[in-house]
Amino acid sequence: MIRMLSRAALLSALNQLSAEDRATLIRGGAQAARALMARHGCQRVLFLCGEALRPLGAAMAEALLQAGIEAVLPEGADPQTDLQGALIVDAGLGAEPAWAQRWISAVEAAGCPVLSLCIPAGVDPDTGYAAQKALHAAETLSLFGYLSGLFLHEGLNYAGELSVLLPGEGGEEDLARFDASDAARLLPPRRRTAHKGDSGRALLCVGSPQYVGAAVLSARACLAAGCGILYVACPDEVRRALYQVPEAISIPVGADWNEQSAALAAEALAGKQAAGIGCGLGGGDASVLLAAALNAKLPLALDADGLNGLSRHPALYPLLHEKVVLTPHPGEMSRLTGLPIDAILADPVQTAQTYARQWGAVVLLKGAATVVSDGRRTRIVAEGNAGLGKGGSGDVLTGIITGLLAQGVAPFEAACLGSYLLGTSAQRAFDLLKERMLNASDVIEALARQ
Repeated sequence: MIRMLSRAALLSALNQLSAEDRATLIRGGAQAARALMARHGCQRVLFLCGEALRPLGAAMAEALLQAGIEAVLPEGADPQTDLQGALIVDAGLGAEPAWAQRWISAVEAAGCPVLSLCIPAGVDPDTGYAAQKALHAAETLSLFGYLSGLFLHEGLNYAGELSVLLPGEGGEEDLARFDASDAARLLPPRRRTAHKGDSGRALLCVGSPQYVGAAVLSARACLAAGCGILYVACPDEVRRALYQVPEAISIPVGADWNEQSAALAAEALAGKQAAGIGCGLGGGDASVLLAAALNAKLPLALDADGLNGLSRHPALYPLLHEKVVLTPHPGEMSRLTGLPIDAILADPVQTAQTYARQWGAVVLLKGAATVVSDGRRTRIVAEGNAGLGKGGSGDVLTGIITGLLAQGVAPFEAACLGSYLLGTSAQRAFDLLKERMLNASDVIEALARQ
């Protein structure tokens, strides 16, 4: 867990540097520049420094010169005519537009690789909003921690690969990035003697004749996340599709969701360690089910039509509690809060924090970088890629979170970990989940290959 900083906090840290830490930054920055030079076949380094980072940039340039590498700090604000063969070290710290705009076109026209210190020029360090022109970094070398703007709005599009020098460990109540070390800590090895009852009983209330696939995806994800016994309350047509997931135990609720089917699903909450409600429910009224699940005080993941149902019944809001994980995208968050979508997108961190405190629940606000908050702690999960921006990803996320909740992972941690597992590549997620992902049908397939 690496802390996230505002521009002001970064400048404060720079002003309080010890001589030893300053030497570490200079040495680390010079090494990063040399590595990028080698990768791109550059012959020299050009430092573009704003006022705040100019002393550090000058010291890095001197370190490179002592190693026999040509390094230049231009004195003027206008770009050189010949940038060919140069690595650009961007030490503008976002830079004022007047500084950035005179250089960015020239750098990108020359095709120069860019190593940005802290954040690419033209990207606001705090909000992530980009100016008309901004540098596309091959790598961004952060100092002390990550600037918030790296993960918000356009920041992710410009930052390139990320690494950190002198990372500060985030405190529990700091804004921090959830990373691989946090995920590994929350998934200790499973005991050899563990049985299905040790891994929790979960109930998913999902699917409808129009959205059959949502039920299948969420069920498969819940089992893959390690849930021991999974029950799926769903309409008849969905039950037939669940033959694809033979480990799931289906509970019939009728032809489609209505007050009676919601009541039948509510009865199935008894004896479960966690529930997930909402994926593909359609427009049916599930308020009876929502009220029952909230009153039962079970660990609960709400998504999609579960969130829409909540927004249509404001009397349910006081029933929200600390074991509930709400997983809205900005449109659903707008329906839940009444805020314009633009206002939510403008400050997703503050939005998630504010409503997590107001509702007393965990808010997982989806985006290119996901914000998770319980009102006290806030994490940004920046794994993933544009391939997740399609139908079904939210169903998988809900299934993962429900499976983790059933195993006893606390709601805030389950939300962070679920988002991380969704965002990582299949191999990285498999490396973390390992034996938790094994289902009975996998064993049959393995036997057939013996």
